[in-house]
Order: sequence, then structure tokens, then C-alpha cells
Amino acid sequence: MANQAAWIKEKHAKVVLDDAETPTPGEGEVLVKVEVIAFSPVESKIQRFEIHPVKYPANLGTSYAGEVISVGPKVTSLKPGDRITVGRGSKNLADSRFGAHQKYALAEAAYSSKLLPGTSFESGATTMLNLATVVAALSIHLGLDRPPLSGSAKPNGKKVFIYGGSSPSGGLAIKYAATAGYTVVTTSSPHNHDFVQSLGPAYIIDHTAPADKVEEETRQQGPYDAILDTIGVPPVTNLIVKYLFSIGGGGYNTLIPLLGGENPIPENVERRFASYGWAFEDESQQEFSRWFFDEYLPKGLESGLIVPTRSQVVEGGLGNVQHALDLMAEGAVSGKKLIMYL
Repeated sequence: MANQAAWIKEKHAKVVLDDAETPTPGEGEVLVKVEVIAFSPVESKIQRFEIHPVKYPANLGTSYAGEVISVGPKVTSLKPGDRITVGRGSKNLADSRFGAHQKYALAEAAYSSKLLPGTSFESGATTMLNLATVVAALSIHLGLDRPPLSGSAKPNGKKVFIYGGSSPSGGLAIKYAATAGYTVVTTSSPHNHDFVQSLGPAYIIDHTAPADKVEEETRQQGPYDAILDTIGVPPVTNLIVKYLFSIGGGGYNTLIPLLGGENPIPENVERRFASYGWAFEDESQQEFSRWFFDEYLPKGLESGLIVPTRSQVVEGGLGNVQHALDLMAEGAVSGKKLIMYL
């Protein structure tokens, strides 16, 4: 099987389409024919700023869905012909064989999810990476209860503030927390209000309103048992830090590291960032990992309990990967996940 990949051959270089070796799966691995690529903003940041160590030539893709072609030794959960969605693991970030931007890629069976008959490749690809991130942030790091595999849990009287309700991660976080029984307060622009409301929050703050009004509503809707910021830009950091300082201090979690330009963070306020999805690889989280990859993700997508992220298609196949990276770097994508069909 001839393979092609979208390569970045040196630091800060543009993507070029070139041949690639078709890899052979090792122990615990499967070979996948990539059908749909889902792009992540972190890929454009790595290309432009190398925010993670990179081994060149590099294949930066982190999330995709496709069909299993062959399986390596000791793989019992998947077989050729299975349709799966894949998020690239931490130990494989520097291994181009696991990159999503190619026709045939390797995947770790343990961190892949089988797509049930009613679920499209697109739904799987757009959901996997963002959902793994927010589920780990909310349940592993912040200690929120898991939702049931069908229906919703009874209200538990606890309140969660999720900033960025219309973002791919924010929307998934709202649905996850709301179905787990939490009262969710979030933010959205009027343009995305109806979509965000459909996910089940109790209250939506218009983040396009004057800053003092946003601050006032944030205070009025509190206090919160947990706070997750899915946007992470300096004005949002300043807003949440100011709120926490006003109530005597506290901590919150964010999906984005400090970008520069934030106001100084007081000693009694903690801004916590982590590569959340990698928590699934920890030995202490194996039961939770199996619940997520084998139960919650596949069954939730099939039943509608999980609402897939809205998508925007980039035409042109692997030869147009650079265009997708540029769109994200230029801020030309809002509330949607860029995808590419191969």
C-alpha cells in the first residue's frame, strides 16, 4: 500500500506532500487507513512557534478517524475492518508514523475508540481529542462525577463555570457536566447562543457585552464548585482571576498555557494548566480510561448523549493541509472543527 504524508521537513517550514513508508503495527498497535482528519489549533502553533519539541521531518496531525487495516501482536479489542477514531498519545508525538496527516497511520489500540454503526467518521474525528481533553480536565483534575451512559444524572446542587461555550472543547464540556447533574454557567456570543443553549447550560453570559457587565454577571452567578476556561486568552484569564480574587482567592483550570499579556496573578489565585488528555495514560487511571474509550465515547456518540463538534470542511486532500493550518493560525475558524476527507 503506497502511503503519502503532509510533511514539515524543518523548523517553521511549510507543509509539503511527499511519499511516506507504510508502517507495520507493533505490539498494541493497529494500522489505520485514514478517512477523516480533524485539525487542532495546537498543530499550527507547533509549526509556527514549536511549542512542543519536534523531530523533523514531522507529521503534526493529532486526531483522525478511519478503518483498521491490520493489527499488531496482543491486540484483541480491534480487528481489520473496524471503524475507529484516534487521538495521538503523548509518547508518539515525535513519531511521524502516528501522525494524522497521511493516508495510513499507526494508532495505539488502547487509546482508540470503535465507532458503532450509527456513527460517522466525521463525528468520531471531530469529537475524540477535544472530548478526551475536557473529560480528563473535569473528572480527573477537577473531580467531577461522570455522567451516566444514558439519560442524565439527577441535579446534585453543584455549579460549574465553563468559559467558551461555543468552542469545540467548551460545547463538549457543557454537555458532559450538565448530563452529570451539574448546574452549568457558560459564555457565548449572541451568534452562537441558540446552539450553546441546546447543550443544556442553566445560564449563558454574553461575552461580547462590556467587560464590567461580564464581570458582574460572572460574580452574580457564582459561587462555583469548579471553573474550566476553554479559551485561555489574556482577557479571559484576567476576568476569572479578578473574580476569584474578589471572593478571597481560589483556583481554576484552563486548557491553554499563559500566552503573555495577562495581568499579574495574585498569590491567592491559582491558574492550572496541563496536557489533560495524557492523564488517560497514567496507570492509576486505567479503569477510567477503559470507561471513556470503550463505553462513554462510542455509546455516547451513537445515542446522541455526546453532541459532535460542528465542523468546517477543507477541500483538496493532503495537498491542502497547509491551508488548514493557516486558517487556524489566522483565527479564521470560530466554534467549529476543521476537517479533511481523504
